[in-house]
Amino acid sequence: MELVATLAVVVSVLVLAYQGRELAGHTRVANEVAATEAHREIMLHWKSIMDAFLDYPDLHAHYFGGTAADPTASERVRLRIIAEQHADWLEASLITNEQLRSYAGTGDWRGYAAEVLASSPLLRSIIRLQPGVNPPIDALLAEYDAAHPQSVDRSAAQQAPAVGRPTPEPGGPH
Repeated sequence: MELVATLAVVVSVLVLAYQGRELAGHTRVANEVAATEAHREIMLHWKSIMDAFLDYPDLHAHYFGGTAADPTASERVRLRIIAEQHADWLEASLITNEQLRSYAGTGDWRGYAAEVLASSPLLRSIIRLQPGVNPPIDALLAEYDAAHPQSVDRSAAQQAPAVGRPTPEPGGPH
């Protein structure tokens, strides 16, 4: 009787080990699917931001500092919205890369985000106006500012009034 009980325990342990191995395999596949889906969503969000430059090609030069011309009032609003969406997208990309281990192999998102910040004075200005809204981006901006102390893009921020927030009247309280 003891032999039968021992065999039952051994078989039970082997079945449990097999099930554990299968579960680990299924978990790995589920994580890969999650990473693929996260990447797809990040790319769709990026595309929607870049589509604004296709719809309004003149905004590209303003956004990336390629023109000294002042944007119109409607362009300033569009630029502000693009910058806020871009900051949100960069933050989501960095957080996804950090927290979804199987997604981490898709590239150097931190380096890319730093390059994007360096390429857009307007994006940097918008992020400065909203400290704490995008914490991972705030940290990258602090690194950028430390490396480029002469670059305080306050003028670009002043050109892009807050969307959905009251703009102070000239001569009124600031």
